Amino acid sequence: MLEKFEDFIADLKNNPTVSLREESVQENRELLEYRNPEKKFQRVYDEIKIKVPKEDWKYNDLGALSLDWDAVTDQSDEAYIWGGFQLHTFSSALSSPSNFWEPYNEDRRFWENNPQPEAEAIWKDFLPKLNYINGFGHGSDGTFGCILREEGVYPCPMYFYDSGIWFELNMSLEEYYNTMLQCKAVYYWQYFYIDTEEIVKKLGNFKPVFIEHGGQYLEGPHAFDDKLRDGTISTSVEGVLLQMKNIIKRFPKLFPDVDLAYFKERCDALEKALNK
Repeated sequence: MLEKFEDFIADLKNNPTVSLREESVQENRELLEYRNPEKKFQRVYDEIKIKVPKEDWKYNDLGALSLDWDAVTDQSDEAYIWGGFQLHTFSSALSSPSNFWEPYNEDRRFWENNPQPEAEAIWKDFLPKLNYINGFGHGSDGTFGCILREEGVYPCPMYFYDSGIWFELNMSLEEYYNTMLQCKAVYYWQYFYIDTEEIVKKLGNFKPVFIEHGGQYLEGPHAFDDKLRDGTISTSVEGVLLQMKNIIKRFPKLFPDVDLAYFKERCDALEKALNK
């Protein structure tokens, strides 16, 4: 798996249409010899009774590998696009305390501005079990790929967390990593793999912009925050749709090797659902 990530980053370096802002391949390679997977995964078992088979210890080789890329544009019908990741060492993601969600879900305004009875009923018990395997490499944008840790349960279910909202993903850890690379780790790629009805249910009426003490603030998923702030769009799901369209618009020039048929299918399904 490590070689796949390294090859992906090498390909980006050789792509003249994108800018590689940061990567840590060499640093990660230098740390490989100091890692002791047997010791790390024994600790996982001791702490949470999750037994990771040896064939999955390979994920620890990814360490805290990071990547940040972007592509500007001077075309009026195109938008800035970016991608990347900041990986969380697999054994640490399994065993360490989870608090990445606190800045989002522990803010009272998150719940007050967009009431979510089902999520409110479980989040205090559910979210400490959720830990991230990757954050985003292009600044802190609130998106995380996650695993759900239950004592004695392996493999762990996969989730996508976006600024306080979470979605279960129907894929294994191996599939998650491979799909991320196939999608060039572009911002919001996970939404192409989430059921359309669930996206609409959770984000269709979610309005991230609110006014407090005369100031304008954002809580929750907020792609294209400039358009949310100026009122061009008002709900989180509209931002998801705009980013899907942005990816489909820009990928042919940036990544002509990517088959966009599936992306277009998922984008059309979401747009149709919103136009009902």
